[in-house]
Amino acid sequence: MSPEENALDIVTAIYKISADVKKKVPQDWEDLENYASSLQDPARQDALDAIRKIKDLNYKVTWGIDSMVLKEKNASAKEYVLFESPDGHLKSTYGGTILKEDPEDDKEMKLEKVESDEKKTDTATVQ
Repeated sequence: MSPEENALDIVTAIYKISADVKKKVPQDWEDLENYASSLQDPARQDALDAIRKIKDLNYKVTWGIDSMVLKEKNASAKEYVLFESPDGHLKSTYGGTILKEDPEDDKEMKLEKVESDEKKTDTATVQ
């Protein structure tokens, strides 16, 4: 697991524990930091470092989600994305699953699309 994935895993756990155990659904980074600050060291420092890392990487966050909201939306905790990296290569779900997409695969798909678009243009020109 990369340092970014590890930080994402910790931040997702902090979010879920805050929402389900503490019954305080996080609304912003400050809520996560406040919960993390209530932990004992070394967990406190690890959690604060992880929050800072994910925040500094400009992850998109879906705030205000807890198990009740998921039930209302008929959504699965394993599929409901809480955190997403700016480029979309890493996501974490409410259920704690880390979803990875290889940016190289995405580049290859875009390259294939460009090549197929060029072939369509060539074909259209011949007709």
